[in-house]
Amino acid sequence: MARVLVISSHVTHGNVGLTATVPALQSLGHEVWPMPTVLLASRPGLGKMARHAVPAAELAAMLAALESDGSWATLDAVLTGYFPSPESVIAAADAVARIKRAKPGVTVLVDPILGDAGALYVPEAAARAVRAHLLPLATIATPNLFELQWLAQAAVDERAKIEAAVAGLGMPSVVVTSAEETADSIATLLVASGRTIAFQSPRHPDIPNGTGDVFAGLLLGYLLHGQDQQSAIVSALDALDGILAESVGRPVLRLSSLMKGER
Repeated sequence: MARVLVISSHVTHGNVGLTATVPALQSLGHEVWPMPTVLLASRPGLGKMARHAVPAAELAAMLAALESDGSWATLDAVLTGYFPSPESVIAAADAVARIKRAKPGVTVLVDPILGDAGALYVPEAAARAVRAHLLPLATIATPNLFELQWLAQAAVDERAKIEAAVAGLGMPSVVVTSAEETADSIATLLVASGRTIAFQSPRHPDIPNGTGDVFAGLLLGYLLHGQDQQSAIVSALDALDGILAESVGRPVLRLSSLMKGER
């Protein structure tokens, strides 16, 4: 069992952000410390929008309180997700940097939740802050194809351009989700150590939001069980496929398969 700090959004209705990533990690037996960056009654597009961003100073204070308790040296991993402002990104990045000093070798997964379908859904300043302050701290990142394009400021409409975009980020390992799509399948790409490996998954229609959050949690969870990156991606995609098959046409992801003890 590993101990993981997860910094992202908390949504009461709709399994996205912490309410997707935390169950994924817990299903693999890990202890999870969720730290919200924003509170939402429902995810966008589902129910009435009521939203409260945690002020960056308060986020920094909560993280500092954990640090003062001597908690940083006990962490095995950090996962970062959604941030509502550049100031909240910087608060988290400062904490992650201190965690890395307190616990050399800690795994840092940055899921740069910036946008999709050709558009940002965070302020551009927040997206720039993720690129400037969080990505340099990451052990591994999990952007979708649009997020990779935005972060690299480069076209990613073919495999060679995806590889060049990842190389431009200067990161050790990047897992690009929804990288290549056909009518029947979706490819996830692992770009690391000058190599690119594609992993094919069945395409499911009419899937609710939160897929990337669950995948990031599962991927990190399997990595913390000692699996290598390729094996962890295969395991995460297999577990995710079971969730998606049960979630077709539903308003929120059904996470019940995570609790069946089959992982």
